[in-house]
Amino acid sequence: MRLHIITPVINEADNLRELLPLLQSELTDDCRITVADGGSDDDIEAAIAATPGVRHLRCDRCGRAQQMNQAAATDQELFDVVYFVHADTRPPKGFYQDIKTSVERGYEVGCYRFKFDMFHPLLSINAYCTRFKGLACRGGDQSLYLTTKAFQSLGGFRDMKIMEDYDIIQRTWASDFKFRVMPRSILVSARKYRVNGWYRVQMANLKVFRMYKKGAPEEAMVRTYKEMLDPW
Repeated sequence: MRLHIITPVINEADNLRELLPLLQSELTDDCRITVADGGSDDDIEAAIAATPGVRHLRCDRCGRAQQMNQAAATDQELFDVVYFVHADTRPPKGFYQDIKTSVERGYEVGCYRFKFDMFHPLLSINAYCTRFKGLACRGGDQSLYLTTKAFQSLGGFRDMKIMEDYDIIQRTWASDFKFRVMPRSILVSARKYRVNGWYRVQMANLKVFRMYKKGAPEEAMVRTYKEMLDPW
């Protein structure tokens, strides 16, 4: 399986130093890792250079959907599957085989469950819910793989400022492509919760999710999220 891993970033040099070697350790020569950079001003070049063979793509536009689409469009014909991984997550050991097995079983789109990198009873409830299929239990932190056929057929990510991961999953469910939540967990940073606390993050997530379901403008959702939470 020729896998293309794409990580969209803005100033994530520290996380890349940990993530990139982990990703590369499982890949074959016909696979690729692309860091889709939306305009970082930290020492990202040094962080990427520390893992030879990783491609640093300086994107034309800043925005996670746009960065992921631009990276996925490069040499698309060379890869069977594209896998989107956030910089502050850590896929489990054996992720390459997990995806390969899932695709071979006919699941053209899929993600992991997740668990946080710190213990908190309420965060454990959040993590437990990610084993279920409902849209409210999804999110980009779980990572997302798609076969090249599925990604092309769906038209990639829509040009959205927020909730692009929910949108593409919804479109997958409305298509003929089979979706799977793989029965292992990706490790997710709880930094947003450390800065803002569980209650604030939950309320912000709930409000923006409800806005999305009601078709609210993207600008309104982005503004609401920024007003409710401190940067992390």
